[in-house]
Amino acid sequence: MVGLVVVSRSLLPLIFGAILFAVVLNRLARKLDSWIPASLSRGVRISAVIGFLTLLTVICALTFAHSASEQIVQLTDRVDASISEVVQAAKEQPIIQRFSGDNPKLKSWLPSSAQSLGVAKNFFATAFGVLADCLILLILACYFCFSPQKYRGGALRLVPIQWRERLDALLDESSETLWRWMVGRLLAMLIVGVLFGAGLALLGIPLPIELGIFAGLVTFVPNIGGIAAVIPALLLASQQDTTTVFSVLVLYLVIQFVESYLVTPLVQEHQVSLPPALVILAQIVAGMVFGFWGIMFATPLVAIAHLWIKQLYVEEWLETRP
Repeated sequence: MVGLVVVSRSLLPLIFGAILFAVVLNRLARKLDSWIPASLSRGVRISAVIGFLTLLTVICALTFAHSASEQIVQLTDRVDASISEVVQAAKEQPIIQRFSGDNPKLKSWLPSSAQSLGVAKNFFATAFGVLADCLILLILACYFCFSPQKYRGGALRLVPIQWRERLDALLDESSETLWRWMVGRLLAMLIVGVLFGAGLALLGIPLPIELGIFAGLVTFVPNIGGIAAVIPALLLASQQDTTTVFSVLVLYLVIQFVESYLVTPLVQEHQVSLPPALVILAQIVAGMVFGFWGIMFATPLVAIAHLWIKQLYVEEWLETRP
């Protein structure tokens, strides 16, 4: 059993992510009770939610691709030019020139053409693997969403009878925790995206809308996502002057401060509250054990683990002992 878990550990965060999205879809379906006739079944409500989200995603993707295709190419060109300027500036530094040239040791560090081809193959293999993982996640989420009691009942039958009632209640609390966490994350993503895009527009950085959307999306991953959001903006700002780069960095720090110390505490006051250090440690450990998807779902996983440890270990065992 332990060996099976170790071998399939890369699949475990996908299963958890599918459960997370299934919880969200079920909650959204419940919100439609006042909009859809009661005669329609629960499956119809869930199908309506999935269909609406799919249609909205397709429309947004097509609209964005049609209006911003040239700007995305421009963004790629600007980022390539910024990277080239940074590399050229680094080569002009005396310490770099001292170790460059015909230094055989330095050349041995440079990748060969065969190594570069291997890196390219790994990149495409990784990209294909991520797409396949996304497909698996969506399929599992749909199955969990349409037949939650089938899988939930099967899980409850694996524990002793005297534990089933308590575990069933704990699963309800876990579902509520996941829903509250997702609502808090979506609100934080929206606020960060709007603030970052508006700030970049005021600073005169190219493509502020695209960068704002990117910043909002990567904010789904706390802490680490914010670092990824500011890198393209800094590269574009480096084409102007040092003051602009400093302004973008200050903007990023201010938004991170607002999101971390104002938005998230206010949102999670009635949602899920987790210590920041615990979140960072969880992301590091989950990334080492489960890879990319472990980092993606580390925070909600910690929220569930925090709930289960508090309910089962602290309150029902540790604090009840004489």
